Amino acid sequence: MNFKERDTWLKIASCKSISAKKRAVIWQKVSTFGCFEMSIEQIVNIFFSSDKKEQINMELEEADVYTTEDAEIICILDDNYPDLLKEIYEAPPLLFCKGNTALLKKQAMAMVGTRRMSEYGRKACAMIAGELAELKLTIVSGLALGIDAEAHKASLRKRGDTIAVLGSGVSNIYPRSNEFLANEIIEHGLLISEYLPNQEARRWHFPERNRIISGLALGTVIIEAAERSGSLITADYALEQNRQVFAVPGNIFTDTSRGTNHLIQEGAKLVTNANNIIEEFFQIKP
Repeated sequence: MNFKERDTWLKIASCKSISAKKRAVIWQKVSTFGCFEMSIEQIVNIFFSSDKKEQINMELEEADVYTTEDAEIICILDDNYPDLLKEIYEAPPLLFCKGNTALLKKQAMAMVGTRRMSEYGRKACAMIAGELAELKLTIVSGLALGIDAEAHKASLRKRGDTIAVLGSGVSNIYPRSNEFLANEIIEHGLLISEYLPNQEARRWHFPERNRIISGLALGTVIIEAAERSGSLITADYALEQNRQVFAVPGNIFTDTSRGTNHLIQEGAKLVTNANNIIEEFFQIKP
């Protein structure tokens, strides 16, 4: 199998026992060591434990090249794969997309936060996301309830561009309550996922997909986050990826401000408007 060929990854995607996360692990090792051509036996021996080898061998031998009409498929070696995302550790070798894939090449800022959004958080998110959208920056978030959804909506209200990175497949929207928003994003923005289009959301998918949210963007803005939250996982990924982290300060008596206030104490830049963000980037022209 040649790991420089798109069909190799689509064949691997057809194997139910090989997760999206495992595909990313395989790509990281293959690209690091330049071992792009391996037999099926070598792949199984290197990347899978002994108790799974027989099952994986059988699936790879019998697998057809994965195809879907539900989503556009972008491989990591395709020209339209996002350059910034390609730089991250364990970059997803496949992206399944619905919407305007040209947005993957535009400058973007990630915005994430709590699902338990306060009115203060909503207003701060709407203002900053709207200002960034007016400056032609694509807003990247995770389609979750609360701050994520508000960031997408704020961009759409300004006729800006937005990308939603899902913890489920792009044809199996989660949460269901955001299906209308997801359809609006398909019309005017982009949905992407490393999971197969019909795959259901799983609890562990969300921390996995957070590396993609931060990986697509020049920086990540955190608006309202508890001390232990998925938003802080996204901030950690951004730091690992050598990207900027920004935080909106919050009420010191509110649980969902403790995470953002702690980030500021640890060195994240305090922001109250979009200008605080763009002044950190020479490549962004206000």
